[in-house]
Amino acid sequence: MVNEEVSAKAIRVVVDYTFKPSINELKKTLAKLAQKYKTQQKSNVHKEPKGKMAVKDLIKQGKGAQKIELDGEDALLFNRLAKKYGVDYAIVKDKETGNYKVFFKAQDADAISDLVADYTRRTLGKEKGAKESILSKLKKLKEKIASLSRKVFEKKKEQTL
Repeated sequence: MVNEEVSAKAIRVVVDYTFKPSINELKKTLAKLAQKYKTQQKSNVHKEPKGKMAVKDLIKQGKGAQKIELDGEDALLFNRLAKKYGVDYAIVKDKETGNYKVFFKAQDADAISDLVADYTRRTLGKEKGAKESILSKLKKLKEKIASLSRKVFEKKKEQTL
């Protein structure tokens, strides 16, 4: 009798402290997941793509599309600037001429004009050679050091120490 009572109490303790809390936690977790799933479904219904997209997707939005042509080779720079200005656009490279055609929403015309001005300013700055690359500077320094005789180089090194 005593053994049966002790074993019954032990089983009751195990059920009360292990199974009941885990079942309650499971219920809470499932409720949270169901709530999260419902909110995701509601938010995905009206979500429009932003930034770079296909031309089809841009036209599907029905807000009018305009086109400009860029002669540059630097599409990555344009992508970075478009992200900065928050413009929805589609970019297509013309295989024959090598130029880029950029399609954008008509409502973003002001932002695109600023973006194109910034883009042309940056690409023209590269063509002028305003900045010398670090690698070319290093090559010039290597050549300069190699042209110095070893004694002169060591003498200067001793004097500086």
